[in-house]
Amino acid sequence: MPQTKGFTLIELLIVIVLIAIMGSMAMLSIGTGNQRDQQRQEAERMLQLFQLAAQEAMIRGMPVGLECHLHGYRFLMLDNGQWHTENQDAVFRPRTLYAQLFLSLQVDKQTLLLRPLESIAPKPQIVFTPDGDTDLFQVKIGLTGSAETFTVTNTLRDGLMMATQTAPTL
Repeated sequence: MPQTKGFTLIELLIVIVLIAIMGSMAMLSIGTGNQRDQQRQEAERMLQLFQLAAQEAMIRGMPVGLECHLHGYRFLMLDNGQWHTENQDAVFRPRTLYAQLFLSLQVDKQTLLLRPLESIAPKPQIVFTPDGDTDLFQVKIGLTGSAETFTVTNTLRDGLMMATQTAPTL
């Protein structure tokens, strides 16, 4: 009786597991992209969240606040005349930026000083109102060591929009 040559099922499973482990290690070493891509993705996320917050304020008939700090932002809800951090809704959860990213904020053409998040009473710098009348603002997302910034702006003419700016070099 001739012997058949081939692989056993266990040998095939071991090879598949080894390939999967090597593939996952390769994916981890690639990472999520460079920091500029993370900067752009955060600006796009902010734009979408701001649009959603404006819609949420209209649907609920109650204002939705936004509080920015140096390395992130959080949405605030008004309850019994007090602002509180939104922790129940995963969409409006507090956000922390990647390590090299930072925010700057202008409201009605005045630059506001942003500090690291502290455990103080929440106070919104921007309020999305049920009637859609939101302050004019500009949130810039900067990257340490880069002249390029991504900006999420609310203007009278265009509403919420995102733009890229590069600071002139000297």
